[in-house]
Amino acid sequence: MCAERTPLTAALCLSRVQFADSGSFSYANPRTIHWGPGSLARNLAQELDERHVQRAFVITTRSVAGNPALGGALAQVLGTRAVGQFSAISQHAPAATVAAATRAAAEARPDVLISFGGGSPIDAAKAVAFALATGLDLTDLHAAEQARQFKPGPNDLLPHLAIPTTLSAAELSGLAGFTTETEHEKVGLRGEALIPKAVIYDAELSLHTPLELWLTTGIRSVDHAVETLLAPGNHPLPDTLALDALRRLRTSLLATRTDPTDLAARSQNQLGAWFSFALPGPAAGGLSHTLGKRIGARHAIPHGVSSCLLLPHVMRYLAPRTGIA
Repeated sequence: MCAERTPLTAALCLSRVQFADSGSFSYANPRTIHWGPGSLARNLAQELDERHVQRAFVITTRSVAGNPALGGALAQVLGTRAVGQFSAISQHAPAATVAAATRAAAEARPDVLISFGGGSPIDAAKAVAFALATGLDLTDLHAAEQARQFKPGPNDLLPHLAIPTTLSAAELSGLAGFTTETEHEKVGLRGEALIPKAVIYDAELSLHTPLELWLTTGIRSVDHAVETLLAPGNHPLPDTLALDALRRLRTSLLATRTDPTDLAARSQNQLGAWFSFALPGPAAGGLSHTLGKRIGARHAIPHGVSSCLLLPHVMRYLAPRTGIA
């Protein structure tokens, strides 16, 4: 197989652990992942009960909150445990908006944060949890630098449960990006404490995501997988998952494009997104991701679209430098 130098077989051969290989690996994903159609109704109450949650605060977008099949479905599951909601998070999570969400959450005094939507509300919820625990002013131009002085532990922040409606995979890491107000630069926080406690992938909820947004964030997951394979160092488990992610995403994204109501294909989309991001730090530091954050925040380009634009060029640029690309 290794003699057939296609990109896939090259990656498979390079990802094999040789006798002389060595390395270290730390899991950097949420501990619990629920998936499958109907998992919101099936699993969220369980997560809340296990944590003895009485006061849940939701961070989302206006489009999600205003959709009865989304915001209405979540409200039905939460019932009297819902103590507040901030639904003004917009693309790239502007710092002033995230700071407003922090103030609203502080007034509600929740014992859990629930993010519902794409990468922006998910990252916003991470930043809100961090700011509530540390007092960090997210509107300060140097907030990301100031955050480095804080070292909160995994149990120092409010628990965060993530319900994604796109394939951006923000829910899988301890990275939280937001956009500065004046310079429109994408900055962020990072740390193990920011990793959501649980993720719920419910394919039924994704039916209400615009198809273009769903598919372009699917390419974002392809981007995660490719940059995992290109990341320096030995990481055989993330490589194995990234290769499986590419296999699932290739077939299931095409199937979703053909039939947007295919719940089985959408579940495979979500599994592909999950498997694509088992090495979130190095993958998010790859060339395509780095360029996408700069270009996206400054020119209001969604991350999924930036991956569509940049990833082919990045792979062509890196092809002479690696046997994987």
